[in-house]
Amino acid sequence: MKSEKNKRSIFILFIIIFLALGAILTILIATRPMPVALLSEYKLSTIWQEGKMMNDCAECHDSQDFHTCDTCHDDHGAVELADVTFFEVIDFTGDVPDPSFIRINAILPDQKNLGTHITLFEFLAQNGVEDFESISFFTNDGGIATIEKQYLDETAMLVPYVDGVRFITESVHSSTWLKGITRIHVVSKEKPLSIDGEETSIGRLLLGDTTRLIVEGSDVMLTNEAGDMSHAFVANWVEGALLEPLLKNQKTDGITLTTLNGEQIKLSADEIEGSVLAIVRDKVTLILTNRGRSAWPTEIVAIESN
Repeated sequence: MKSEKNKRSIFILFIIIFLALGAILTILIATRPMPVALLSEYKLSTIWQEGKMMNDCAECHDSQDFHTCDTCHDDHGAVELADVTFFEVIDFTGDVPDPSFIRINAILPDQKNLGTHITLFEFLAQNGVEDFESISFFTNDGGIATIEKQYLDETAMLVPYVDGVRFITESVHSSTWLKGITRIHVVSKEKPLSIDGEETSIGRLLLGDTTRLIVEGSDVMLTNEAGDMSHAFVANWVEGALLEPLLKNQKTDGITLTTLNGEQIKLSADEIEGSVLAIVRDKVTLILTNRGRSAWPTEIVAIESN
């Protein structure tokens, strides 16, 4: 009898354990807590490598020194560490095939190791610039250095710095070794733009006196649950060279534009008042203050005043 009771007890205990394990497994699958979520999202080899790294760190650091996601990120993924340059960019502009904003990490992806740099000529070649007349560097604290190509050699390079990128070279005085570069501006040897018979380029014009225009502004509104409405103004801005001071005839009745495909566009003096020449979507464009983007003449190769 005892033997049968023992067998029955063991069987019941086995059923209870089996049901408990089933319940636990169901809860784990449904809620996916740590570390189940990790096991379902990452390979065991990846988790093993991360564990080894933490184990190595534990040899030198106390647990309170380890950081979590909240150490670097706040609401909506806001970056807490201001010195991390993951998304800092350099404005690459002037007479270049593709004026654009280039992420610093794309320029210098391996900043942790010794000897990290890219030569200036390598950087330009990677971005489609094979030849040029001069290059200018603008910094985040208002500095600018312009250097002609003839004074540059293979020692000219971009290197990591605490606030982004620094330019250095052994061929030019160290006062040109600017840091915190935010814009690299290229002027080409070619002069594909003619204004009243004088040949120039958009790179040359944008390196001179420029002005900033606010365009395509609009009022945006938001109504809360109480019916109160808030307002804000949003717009785009473009930076370019004022057209009128570039014309030989300052009292012109108007201008005639010629585009790359040979089209000619006539504009009156009133229409060009306050307009600027700028780069818009990689093309030389005349920004007309009283017209929308669709009416801005683009791909301009010649301007003649009447």
